[in-house]
Amino acid sequence: MKNWGIQTRILILALAPAIVVAGALSIYFVLALLADLDRDLRDQGLGLGRQLAAIAEYSAYSGDRQALNSIALAALEESHVNSVEVYDQNGDALAASGALPPSLNPLPDASQSVVIHESLDHLRIAAPVLRHRLEAQDPFLADSPTAGPGELPPLLGWVVVEMSRQALDARRKETMVFTLALMLLTVAATSLLAMVLVRQVSRPIIRLERAVDRIRTGHLNLQLPADSGGELQRLEEGFNTMARALQEARGNLEGKIHEATRELERKRQEAERSSLAKSRFLAAASHDLRQPLHALNLFAADLKNNASDPDQQKLAGQIGTSILSMSELLDALLNISRIDVAGVSPQYEVMSLQALFERLRHTFAREAESRGLRLRFRPTQAWIQGDPALLERLLGNLLTNALRYTERGSILVVARQRRQGWRLEVRDSGSGIAPEHQQAVFEEFFQVGNAEREQGKGLGLGLAIVDRLAKAMEVPLELRSALGRGSTFALLLPAADPQEAGAGATEQVPTVALLTHGAGYMEATANQIMGWLQDWGFHCRRVESAEGGLRLAAVPEESGDAPFLWLAVGNPESLSPLLDAGAGHPAVVITPDAQSPDAPWFTLSHPVRPAKLRALLLRLRDEWEDAKADAKP
Repeated sequence: MKNWGIQTRILILALAPAIVVAGALSIYFVLALLADLDRDLRDQGLGLGRQLAAIAEYSAYSGDRQALNSIALAALEESHVNSVEVYDQNGDALAASGALPPSLNPLPDASQSVVIHESLDHLRIAAPVLRHRLEAQDPFLADSPTAGPGELPPLLGWVVVEMSRQALDARRKETMVFTLALMLLTVAATSLLAMVLVRQVSRPIIRLERAVDRIRTGHLNLQLPADSGGELQRLEEGFNTMARALQEARGNLEGKIHEATRELERKRQEAERSSLAKSRFLAAASHDLRQPLHALNLFAADLKNNASDPDQQKLAGQIGTSILSMSELLDALLNISRIDVAGVSPQYEVMSLQALFERLRHTFAREAESRGLRLRFRPTQAWIQGDPALLERLLGNLLTNALRYTERGSILVVARQRRQGWRLEVRDSGSGIAPEHQQAVFEEFFQVGNAEREQGKGLGLGLAIVDRLAKAMEVPLELRSALGRGSTFALLLPAADPQEAGAGATEQVPTVALLTHGAGYMEATANQIMGWLQDWGFHCRRVESAEGGLRLAAVPEESGDAPFLWLAVGNPESLSPLLDAGAGHPAVVITPDAQSPDAPWFTLSHPVRPAKLRALLLRLRDEWEDAKADAKP
């Protein structure tokens, strides 16, 4: 009923009482008429029986069967009479309008006319034939016994009349048909009047409903004709007033919105220009400061090497630590400003996660060992679709963050297969992140528990860069963490078939083997150069012993792990075992000492200029790639 329209409701409201009243009256009158018909038939039968009993009194007393038969046959002329039978006082048949029936059993009441049998198609009535006192001069009757005053007359017999109900059934059907037709006619007339009422009442309401729908769609200039009269007309006039008010209010609101939109757009453009200018300033400042900072780092290293007493060495070490922190800050600022200013355009290709794990292992194994942590990479056969450089940079920042905030325990890097691809997880057993901080850690310069901005706890840019790189690669980034239970950073990467790996997938990231052992090794300069190599798109692999270098030199070129270049910072002697073993890769030495022009390596003076080192590495990389291309069949 809730979904019925107003027309249906008004129609039902008008028709329902009329139908109920018409039906009730029809049923009442039909039942009353049927009862009257049945009573009339019963009364007719009782009256006819008494008349026939009076007529048959003399014939029954005299035993004149012929006269009795004549009386029975004559009674058939009456309507609704099926048969007439005459019985004596013992119930034996004396006469009948048809064949003589059997004896009457049981005997009816002798005092009055009664119904002795009743069925759906007939009615049998018995009337007693009594001898009454007659004032006649008939000598035959004069000596007959008669009833005295107050006595029941002597019984002579019974007259039984059978009345037919067939005609009564026909009258009943006619009555019901007439009553039903009358009720239908009443309902039809009521329906016609109800429809007229519905149209007069519902038309203005429906018109208002449609107008409200148009108002809802924005046609506020709509006006209705106020011609319905009465309350409906006042409702239409109120609707028109409301529509005009809404139209005026919308015009005012649109003007304010338009003005506010222009103001917001202006402020947005100013904010974007300010943000872009800030990013450009940071990028330019970071880039311009790197060269003098690098020179300052080299001078601090020389100061430490030339320090004559422990106090000077301690001071030189503190200067070097401060310079290293400043260098990390500039590197982070340069990285995030490059992403904001120039954006990131991922170069997707089919790549092996195991090869990526190996590169990350070589990069971070030494730092994890120095912190007393266990760094584990679970072996995997996963192949994914991704940008190798961006993904390595993203995972590198996650590992750096994990190493910084894990005091004891382990760090696990694992790839798990899911229906949508491969879920790459970096887990640590660090202090964890509270739920209220798990969104803010991806903002610039936000750090949990480092309000004093201690240098050893980073700068708060690593996870911001991770978030930007994940969005650039359109990779979902998930963080699950709890205080005291460590953190898990997860990426969902699309799976790829290794059979689909083409030239782009087999292309290797150039690896530079940095020799970090031997006399003269300058660690501070080497750390600075490692940051440059990462920015220039090279993968840096630390070689911490002569044996490790020999093993690396024996790695086949097609494995993807072989370096294309050996780099020594202040320790050219570490190259000798490799060259003696026949390592065919070029070598670069950065040293403040003079070198023989016949030395089998490229020599750059210390402190080295970044542009000069980069130009040399790019040239050697191009020669290495050309040699690989020529070697292919």
